[in-house]
Amino acid sequence: MVDEKAPPAKQGLHGWRAAVAVFGCGSVAAFGVFGILIGIASIFLNFASSGVQSESDEPGAGPAEQIGEARSSLEAGQMNVCEDNLDHLTTITTTRQDEGENFVDTASGGDPEIDGAERVVRDDCLWTITPSSNSTPWDFRFSYEAVIDATEGEESEQVAALRFEDIRSDISSGLTDVESEGEAEFGDASYSVYGSGSQGQSIYIALVQTRSAVYQIRFEARDDALVDGVSENEFENEARKISNFLGHGFEFWIPE
Repeated sequence: MVDEKAPPAKQGLHGWRAAVAVFGCGSVAAFGVFGILIGIASIFLNFASSGVQSESDEPGAGPAEQIGEARSSLEAGQMNVCEDNLDHLTTITTTRQDEGENFVDTASGGDPEIDGAERVVRDDCLWTITPSSNSTPWDFRFSYEAVIDATEGEESEQVAALRFEDIRSDISSGLTDVESEGEAEFGDASYSVYGSGSQGQSIYIALVQTRSAVYQIRFEARDDALVDGVSENEFENEARKISNFLGHGFEFWIPE
């Protein structure tokens, strides 16, 4: 009688070995996907963190170029826009002309001088600006008033809005001839006027409110630009660079 051969053993894994193998493969796959997600998240975080470098980490990058939420408090003297920020704005070329003697933070003393305001930071500074069109340099006066704290029962942004209206009503008083005037497209609210001064020089003024800060950009052409003058569009282009920079800046500087 011929012995029957035993059937060949089945290939592959069975029982608990199969379960372990399936679990192991699934785990490897899961960890692989998880690793990819971690890698993507790491790249995103690295990119985000590179945009939050301080002034000391990246020359020319002031708080206005940072990404982040508004601060919860502001120490006395900490927000000095003329001294610490305008000179680092890389999209314009400026040279400061004044001595920086007009900075005031009423947290260190002084009168807010704005109805409904308890603490105000203000400054008025003078610069020479060379426009990107490489035309003759202009005089650039920048001034701002930021309502940091309002008196009890008042809102800082509402106090600033009233201040904006007060200044706007008198914005064209220094011009001999007004060619155009009206709402502009800067900040939360803005108004601009374009015309000429007593010597025939082109002048452009933009008044802007961002949160509880009200600031004014004033460009004035010099005597050697009297022949052709400076167009409103040229002035406006430079004002937009400054306003875009300061828009992010005041969002960051002014406490919530």
